[in-house]
Amino acid sequence: MKFYSEKLSPRRLSLQWRLTLLISGLVITACALMYFFISRSAVTGLEGISDYVVLVTPDNSNPISINVDPKILIPDLENQIQNTKNNFLFQSMIATGIIILLSSICTWFVTRRALTPLRRFSDRIRQVQAQNLSEPLEVPLSEDEISRLTRSFNDMLARLDNAFSAQKQFVASAAHELRTPLAVMQTNLEVFARKKTPSTEEYQEIFSLIQEQTGRLSHLAEILLDMTGIQTVERSETISLAELTEEVFCDLASVAEQKQIELIQRDGDCTVTGSYLLLYRAVYNLVENAIKYNHPSGKVTVTLHPGKVILDASSQPHPADCAFIEISDTGIGISPEYQEKIFAPFFRVDKSRSRAMGGAGLGLALVTEIARQHGGQVKVLESNEKGSTIALMLPL
Repeated sequence: MKFYSEKLSPRRLSLQWRLTLLISGLVITACALMYFFISRSAVTGLEGISDYVVLVTPDNSNPISINVDPKILIPDLENQIQNTKNNFLFQSMIATGIIILLSSICTWFVTRRALTPLRRFSDRIRQVQAQNLSEPLEVPLSEDEISRLTRSFNDMLARLDNAFSAQKQFVASAAHELRTPLAVMQTNLEVFARKKTPSTEEYQEIFSLIQEQTGRLSHLAEILLDMTGIQTVERSETISLAELTEEVFCDLASVAEQKQIELIQRDGDCTVTGSYLLLYRAVYNLVENAIKYNHPSGKVTVTLHPGKVILDASSQPHPADCAFIEISDTGIGISPEYQEKIFAPFFRVDKSRSRAMGGAGLGLALVTEIARQHGGQVKVLESNEKGSTIALMLPL
């Protein structure tokens, strides 16, 4: 396919040739204009010789002016003027051609020398592969455009390397999470197959296990699909966060009742612009997590209020007016060393407990991505043995 496209695409001139032709064109235009005006002036001056005025000044008398036809004084004057005109035009054309030729040659060598660092930079870029993204290019000592371009390229390489590393880690973790239920089912099915006369209870156990593990696979696949489709969702709706929180509480009421968790929404509201579907999912995941990892008969409180925070979701962190969605629980708290890691994909503080509750370690990672797509962020505001408070901050 690559060979096919190269064959069909028209061959473009190199930058060196384009600069040479451009500068040569400017020189040709300048020389043509100069040649036109100079030759025109000179030829007009020669053709203007029509009359000679001869001044005769006798001694002790006033000057006498006599108009004399130049052809009488110089019979061959017209031929001499024509020859002079022809010689001047010819020599001017030769001089102009030589100037254009020399300027074109000089332009070729000057542009070649000037583009040498860029050519070297291009050769070094060709050597960059996915395996050596962590190896930056050597920055030239000269503080010119090439050195600045090299630094920018190195910054881009670093960002790509981080992105590829995160992607590899994500893929490896996803593969592990998908492989675990399959391995559990395979092992149990092999053990079940060795039994000659399985009982009804054994059939029910294996069916329950398969149903549980396929449910985990389905849940994981659903979350992975949600994470891959976030970028394509329209984010232009005007959303009342109070109404959104009420809907989340209604949908999670049965889950809260099972653990005897009290859901509390404090007075207050903020209006943001974004995707209702995505923000609903973000608040839902945060409240659901607060319910799951809470003590029985505990509380989950959601507080909405405006505030100012330095957003670091963009390349240039800046203070901004934001809507705070604070989800507080009365759970076991989060250790300081885990307060940033919990937002990473597939991270679990207690893996056995998370698996028992059906978690895949992607809920908070999905919240982080949704916040980033809306120009906001999510982080742990405070956490101790009495509970935790996580804030979702969205630009107003």
